[in-house]
Amino acid sequence: MEILKDNSGKMTLSDVKVSDQFVALPGNYSKAGYSSVRLWFKIKLNRYNADEIHYLTINNTLFEDVTIYLPTNNDYVTKHFGFAYKSNSDEIGYVYPAFKIPSHFDHNQYIYMTSKSLYGQNFIVQLVNDDLFRKTSMINVWAGGILFGVLAALFFYNLVTGLAIKNKTFIKYCFFVFTTLLWNAATTGLLNITGFKYTHWIAEYSAGTGILMSLAIVIFMRAIFQTQTRFPKIDFCLKLLIVYFPITLLLFLFISKNLGAFGAGVSSVVYVLYFIIMFKGIRNKIIRSPQLITAWLLCIVSVILFNLMVFGVLPQSYIMIYYLFFLSCVSATAFALSLAEIINDLNEEKQRNQIRFENSEIQSRQFELAFIRAQMDPHFIHNTLNVIEGVIAENKEKAGSLVNDLSHYLRNIFDYSNSERYISIHEELDAVKFYVRIEQARFPDKIFVNYDIDPGIQLKVPRLVIQPLVENAIKHGIRKRKIAGTVTIRAKELEHGYLITVEDDGVGIEDADKYKLLEYSPNKGIGLANINARLQAEYGTQLQIVSEKGKGTAVRFDVPIKEQP
Repeated sequence: MEILKDNSGKMTLSDVKVSDQFVALPGNYSKAGYSSVRLWFKIKLNRYNADEIHYLTINNTLFEDVTIYLPTNNDYVTKHFGFAYKSNSDEIGYVYPAFKIPSHFDHNQYIYMTSKSLYGQNFIVQLVNDDLFRKTSMINVWAGGILFGVLAALFFYNLVTGLAIKNKTFIKYCFFVFTTLLWNAATTGLLNITGFKYTHWIAEYSAGTGILMSLAIVIFMRAIFQTQTRFPKIDFCLKLLIVYFPITLLLFLFISKNLGAFGAGVSSVVYVLYFIIMFKGIRNKIIRSPQLITAWLLCIVSVILFNLMVFGVLPQSYIMIYYLFFLSCVSATAFALSLAEIINDLNEEKQRNQIRFENSEIQSRQFELAFIRAQMDPHFIHNTLNVIEGVIAENKEKAGSLVNDLSHYLRNIFDYSNSERYISIHEELDAVKFYVRIEQARFPDKIFVNYDIDPGIQLKVPRLVIQPLVENAIKHGIRKRKIAGTVTIRAKELEHGYLITVEDDGVGIEDADKYKLLEYSPNKGIGLANINARLQAEYGTQLQIVSEKGKGTAVRFDVPIKEQP
């Protein structure tokens, strides 16, 4: 095979046939890259059997405009192919451009071919008989189908996974796989066999697909390698590329395909950055995943082989093309495995966080109970002991009863496991009754308490959530009256849950002071603010205060049924 550059762009077949400017090529392949001028090739067949059916194949799907002149006994048969011809191409249904040799073909003369391509003119010319043609076609179908199937399976699996766990890295990986599929569809030519009507369009815009694939790789690299925190300088370069590639793609689509080809050429920068990330990550032991390292090595091999093929060092055979396709699939699979590893890490981290949460929840209970117990010492026990001291000399039986009430009350508060966070409302009311009897002993004929509890009510509440409300009602409502007062405790089961109310007929509260009661202050002791905060944390509800000056106060809260432990 020989090559001639048509610098004028006006040479005809007659001019070429008599030209002595042809230069011999090393074999049946061309290693010409992008050429601004039209090229002519002169091909001579060494072996030909006129009794067999033969096909001429040219394994490059990215030609823009090619005309082949096949010599016959009388003249030349002209065949056209390339994406410029779209559906008017003369090629037959095969992976690469292929033409059936006419029966009156003269194999003693040269075949001439003139071509133009933005994407380089590396190709191998082959003459195959009918059996080899069909066999090779079937091999291409099976090889391409399996590899396309692998990428399609990876795409849909990770897309579903990413949507299910709401992880953007998986979605970015799917973008990478999708563009890889498009790129391989353009370079392998497998779609030619399917009769897909946009096959020529995919070939024509393959440089744009390459730009899109480079963009997808950059986006995916930033996500999977966490470059923003691990490699900030490289991340800055990747951000520039994320801006650069879409601009180049727009220039390619709407201004000039030459600019697009240049943009695709800059894609090599992506792989340089990829190499730096992996080199630094492995050296600094930031990246240890064997899947990521495998994917990196495969990408490096693919880039080296692809460039060797582009520059003509290696022939652009269909075996080499499918080998690169195979490396793409294995690399994508390695990335998928690394993403699966990420899922496992996330699950393990979730479990660790769950254990931490449970431990912190237990610890918070311990702190909460310790806080409550500490608050009880100065506010209740001291006063009770003073009462017992006052009556012990006059009425030992009454003093003994008070000691018994205090003992039961303290045992109810302190003598239980910290994990027992909730108690039945009846246990809580028992603590209230012990407290009330002590207060009634301190202030005889001053305090009266009514219990309006729905019979058979099955309700659990946090410890010490009702007793402090009763304590506030007695201390700030009843005891400030000059006459006796009554506290009423209600527990009602409603359709939506339970309603707990502590109501007194004491002095009441000013409207301006009601909201201050729910504001936390370290000097307020257990206070309504603390109870309100606990209710918000436990049920998402809060205390409601209804009061009228001189008539009394009612404090109530809801316990939703669905929040019952």
